[in-house]
Amino acid sequence: MRRRAVLLALGALPGCARAPIRLDVSPLRAPSFRAGMGPLRLAGDVALGRIGGVRKPSSATAERRGVPSTAATASAARVLATANRYIGTRYRYGGERPAEGFDCSGFVQYVFGRHGVELPRTSALQAGAGRAVPAAIGALRPGDLMFFDTEGHGIDHVAIYAGDGRIVHAASGAGQVRYDEVDTDRGEWLLERFVASRRVLGGA
Repeated sequence: MRRRAVLLALGALPGCARAPIRLDVSPLRAPSFRAGMGPLRLAGDVALGRIGGVRKPSSATAERRGVPSTAATASAARVLATANRYIGTRYRYGGERPAEGFDCSGFVQYVFGRHGVELPRTSALQAGAGRAVPAAIGALRPGDLMFFDTEGHGIDHVAIYAGDGRIVHAASGAGQVRYDEVDTDRGEWLLERFVASRRVLGGA
């Protein structure tokens, strides 16, 4: 997991020119800040808009909205870290590699393939891999595959469940690989079309 630390000087505040704020920004967790001004010490989480297309919720927020917070297994954490590296990669129908762009199933196949999990090429065929999991957010673990029927003609889209009510996928509408949260308008639209889920990772 990569972090970027940004130091901001509060030059606009009298007497605070040497009081830095340390802002830690990570694509996999909520950003936080630490600041010191004389005897005063401040620390907390901050809302910085969108990271990878969405704002990451805290576990407490996820639980309040009915999404259980489930820790990723080591294998799922590795898969999700790889998926996260390709946030922002352009969407391309038929795309299978970062340089050319990904479509939804090409992205899933590529990410899992980096970790020795061989999956079929299309979302419809991937829906037969691994073992079935109930098509409900509360039944999912990070790393599970989610399948959608977006046009009423059978499975035509696949995403990876990232935990805490988030999915990561190559989205044709957004034109890129991105995260979506299930409690946004886009997430609710997807959940209405969520028809199957498969678990292709073991517990290690």
